[in-house]
Amino acid sequence: MPMKLFKCDETIPEREKHIYIKEKGEDTTQFLPSAHVETIPGSLSERGCSYCGAKLVIGGVLKDTIQLIHGPVGCAYDTWHTKRYPSDNGNFQLKYVWSSDMKEQHVVFGGEKLLKKAMLEAFAEFPDIKRMMVYTTCSTALIGDDIKPVVKEVEKELGDVDIFTVECPGFAGVSQSKGHHVFNMGWMTDKVGTYEPEITSPYTINVIGDYNIQGDTFVMEKYMEKMGVQIIAHFTGNGTYDSLRGMHRAQLNVTNCARSAGYIANELKKKYGIPRIDVDTWGFDYAKEGLRKIGAFFGIEDRAEAVIAEEVAKYESKLEWYKERLTGKKVCIWTGGPRLWHWTKALEDDLGMHVVAMSSKFGHQEDFEKVIARGEEGTIYIDDGNELEFFEVLEMVKPDLVLTGPRVGALVKKLHLPYVNGHGYHNGPYMGFEGAVNMARDMYNAIYSPLMKLAKDDIRGEQIKTVIPEEKRKFKESKVQQSKSVDITSTEAMSTAVNYAAVESSKVDTQPLLITDNQPLLQDNEVQQSKSIDITSTEAMSTAVNYAAVESSKVDTQPLLIPDNQPLPQRPQIGGKFSAFLEQLPKYLGSFSTEYQLPIICFATIITATIAVKIILAVLDVINEIPQLNLVFELTGIGYLIWFVFRYLFKASTRQELAAQISFIQKEIVHGQD
Repeated sequence: MPMKLFKCDETIPEREKHIYIKEKGEDTTQFLPSAHVETIPGSLSERGCSYCGAKLVIGGVLKDTIQLIHGPVGCAYDTWHTKRYPSDNGNFQLKYVWSSDMKEQHVVFGGEKLLKKAMLEAFAEFPDIKRMMVYTTCSTALIGDDIKPVVKEVEKELGDVDIFTVECPGFAGVSQSKGHHVFNMGWMTDKVGTYEPEITSPYTINVIGDYNIQGDTFVMEKYMEKMGVQIIAHFTGNGTYDSLRGMHRAQLNVTNCARSAGYIANELKKKYGIPRIDVDTWGFDYAKEGLRKIGAFFGIEDRAEAVIAEEVAKYESKLEWYKERLTGKKVCIWTGGPRLWHWTKALEDDLGMHVVAMSSKFGHQEDFEKVIARGEEGTIYIDDGNELEFFEVLEMVKPDLVLTGPRVGALVKKLHLPYVNGHGYHNGPYMGFEGAVNMARDMYNAIYSPLMKLAKDDIRGEQIKTVIPEEKRKFKESKVQQSKSVDITSTEAMSTAVNYAAVESSKVDTQPLLITDNQPLLQDNEVQQSKSIDITSTEAMSTAVNYAAVESSKVDTQPLLIPDNQPLPQRPQIGGKFSAFLEQLPKYLGSFSTEYQLPIICFATIITATIAVKIILAVLDVINEIPQLNLVFELTGIGYLIWFVFRYLFKASTRQELAAQISFIQKEIVHGQD
């Protein structure tokens, strides 16, 4: 049975349906891993949420659009600046992200007013930006905030703005693929056909499913410009909001990532009759095939061949250099979805590598059907792989390299295996002819870098000599000679010295010191053998005491052993201690004030308040002595009370006004904001 249950999955046997090992002569369509289903409880899934699929993968790539996330600020922060999607307008989309910043009070009382306020503030702060996308999150979907009426209010109030709503909270689907689908279908329904683009070429296309990772889109733009083909819209790498509204005017949809953008390509074909072709743009052979497909559609095959010839002449020799060094290397591809079948044949055919394991986070069954058809026998295919499965696979296949994202890559590096970032690339672009060379270069650098080998070598083996450096040996010998002049007459002192020497000699055996091979070995063998020697002679005791004296010299204090007839100097000690205390006094005071800062502040506050109360009472006593002043104060208070009642309490409208002011003051005190 080709379906595989890993040892780490024995407690969740359902995982067997998600893992397949390709065997010879099998009908692979009968053994497709289960995919695009809910994650099994207990499995450490690497999937992203549906909201992430809509915002991070597709919408957030647009270069001229405010991306406003209606929810807690974490949902905005965690999908901001995490992928390398550059643009030719100064990378606006990488620099900024917006959030309504919902708090607990908004979850309880609703966040629609907060959303409107955030939208108006965003447009006011960026007056040149007239386009916005608003995303719901788990929090706003759970409480039922209706964002579309709020969007209509803002559009009506500002007049010259256009806003797209994406209602796809994180829990909406089993993976980020749900966010792809919701964004595609929503854009097709609400925005496509609402803008007329300028046509400058008889050949027009939409490039769908390319997100300009480290400049991939720029490579495709260069090829199309040389062929005389106009790109109406990029969905969505280096794309603009309005260009996507004009997608209905293209003659052909060129789909690169069928998983994230195939939905809108199909809808454009249904509604506007625009045909679709799927291309692979990673790898030499795939890049040639893709350009030839586009050229054949428009009848400009000669232009396509001219571009191919030019690019091959530039980069083929470089790719061959890497192929000689990468042929036979084993690689795992653990990425999102379509990268599996985009890269498999490219690595095997162009570079002679062997793809030995693949894992998809959000791929569907048709994605596995493609990649299994392209893969080699014995390759492992995993849907929604988890960390424990990855560790077990690495032990099984022992790859030379892993293509994956930073999360799994961090785990792989701990096993001293090189990895290349398959989500954001290391040094892209990876698309097209030059991209194939860039990718080969990054894999070569990762595999042949000595860092991983150095990291996994254990330098604590027996082949390293445990000797003392020459400098330390000479230092010890000099100290031993000096210590012979110490007159030791106390039996207790000698016993202490012998015990200390025995302890220190045990440290030499257990804590080796490293030196270079050309340094001499330790000659004092009696120190190494001190554990087994019965110290009964005066000479042995003298040796032990001398060693103890040497070891005591490591500490910057007085010698450990003092002759009994040598009194300690008392006065210099007292003076030194007092001087040291004065020197450390500022430090003591500083640490005291830091440690007891709160009690000191409280005590000072109580003293200050007591003095203030005394002063106020004294002033009041003086005022009370003034004739008729009490009557004036009483009349003033009565008059203010009558005014307050007539001003705020007689009418319902004034009572509401009073309540609003009290609430405002309360928020100012508690929260520091309105």
